[in-house]
Amino acid sequence: MRLVLRSAFCVCWAFSGLFSFNLIARQRDSVALSDFPVPAWPADGTIPPALKDKYVFVDLEKNEYVLAYPSNLGTPAFEKDPGALKIARYELLRNVDPEVAVEVTRSSPTRVSFKFAVTNRPAAKQSIDQWLLVVPLQAGSDSIHHPAGWFSILQRGRTFKLQNPEWIRNGAAAVWSFEKDTEVIKPGVTKKGFEIESELKPGFTIGYFCKAESVAATVATSGNVPKAVKDQIDSLLTIEYNSRTLLTIGPKFDKAVDDRTVALDFMEGINALGRSGDLDPNSDFLKTTISELKGISPGTARAGVKLTAQARTLVETEVLNALRAAFGIN
Repeated sequence: MRLVLRSAFCVCWAFSGLFSFNLIARQRDSVALSDFPVPAWPADGTIPPALKDKYVFVDLEKNEYVLAYPSNLGTPAFEKDPGALKIARYELLRNVDPEVAVEVTRSSPTRVSFKFAVTNRPAAKQSIDQWLLVVPLQAGSDSIHHPAGWFSILQRGRTFKLQNPEWIRNGAAAVWSFEKDTEVIKPGVTKKGFEIESELKPGFTIGYFCKAESVAATVATSGNVPKAVKDQIDSLLTIEYNSRTLLTIGPKFDKAVDDRTVALDFMEGINALGRSGDLDPNSDFLKTTISELKGISPGTARAGVKLTAQARTLVETEVLNALRAAFGIN
C-alpha cells in the first residue's frame, strides 16, 4: 500500500512574501504501525492450538474484529470445563478513506494559523466522525477551532505508539469529533473549519481518522467480557490501530529550533515520498535537494540556505515551495 501526499497549504513567513504548498495526504500505512497486536481471524474459522490463548482477532476483509473465547473463561469452572466457544463480531472504525488539505498562514508576527479541510473519498465505507493530529507538547496550549456541529480540544500529555518516534514529535493531540450526526464527513464529502493557531513552525506529522464507536461495541468492551478478553480488545482498539493514518503538516518546531533540525525533518519527509513512489527516488530534484539539506548545519546562516533544484512534477513543486517557506526563502 502506498502513501500519497497531496495536501494544500500556503505559508507566509514574512509579510512581504507568500509561499504556497499543495500536499494532500492520502492513506498509506507506511506511516502507521505495521502489525496489529492481535492475530488475523483464520480463513476457515478454526483457531489453531498455537492461538489457544488468543481471544480477539482481526478480519480486515470484513473490517471487523472477532471475539472468540470459551464461555467459562475467567470462572472457577474453566479448568475442568472451558465451555462452548462464544463468537461475536464488531466493526472496526477504519473503513474510511481520508484526504487532508491544510492552509498555513502567518496570523501575526509570532503565530501561525493551520486550517484543515478533510475529505472522505467516495470509496470509503464509513463516515469520518473524528480525527486527531499528533503535535508536540508545546502545542498543548495552542488555540483550536472546529466547524459547526463538531467540538475540539487540545490534549496535553497524550502520547502515541509511533512507527518512527524519532521523527514525529509526540506529547499532545489536537482532537476533533462530531456533535451532530448530520455533520459527520460522509463518503464523497469535504468539511472545512478545523483550525489551530500556534507559535510553532510547521513540519511533518501524522493524523488519525476514524468512525465513532457503536453502542454495541462499547458494551462489548465495557467489562461484560472476561478480563483476558478485554485486555486484548483494549490493545487493538487504540487510535493507532483502529483508524486510518496520514502523513501531513502541523505545528512542530519552536522558533529556537535550528535550521539543521528542520532540514532533517524535510529530508525524512522527502525520503518517505521517494519510498512511496510519489517522488522519483532517482530524480535530480530529490538527489539535489537531499544533498543541499545535508549541507545545512546548526551554524548555517539563513542566507546560506540554498535550494537550487528545478521542480519538474507537481509533487516536486509542492515540496520545493514548502522548503522555501520553512527557510524563509523568497
